[in-house]
Amino acid sequence: MSMAIMSILTFICLLPLVIHQPAAITTALLFGARMFANGTYTVASIYAPEVYPTSLRATGSGIACAVGRIGGMICPIVAVGLVSGCHQTAAIVLLEIVTVVSVVSIQLFPFETKGQELTDTVTSTTTLVSNRK
Repeated sequence: MSMAIMSILTFICLLPLVIHQPAAITTALLFGARMFANGTYTVASIYAPEVYPTSLRATGSGIACAVGRIGGMICPIVAVGLVSGCHQTAAIVLLEIVTVVSVVSIQLFPFETKGQELTDTVTSTTTLVSNRK
């Protein structure tokens, strides 16, 4: 839930930047967006090991961390390239799309794992359902 809230706050901070803002407001909104995006990444790095089965925990966490770091490297390159090419609106819209995709992806995570039986191995959903009967 924290990841979704912080991603939505990132979206809200970026939304006014689609139109031209004074420098102070732009700086404040970008700082807020970056703060919430970093918070989302921090919560994700804590939460990711909890949703993977024990046998895949290190691999899953490593892939999640790597994808986050790759995105962190690519984002400034794309954003600076678009902004320096006088396409600030396109850069903000691209970041907004990535944020919306992130919020949708976050909704696929289990909401609460406390008290739930988590498996130590990877099994298909049909196997889990048939074992409960």
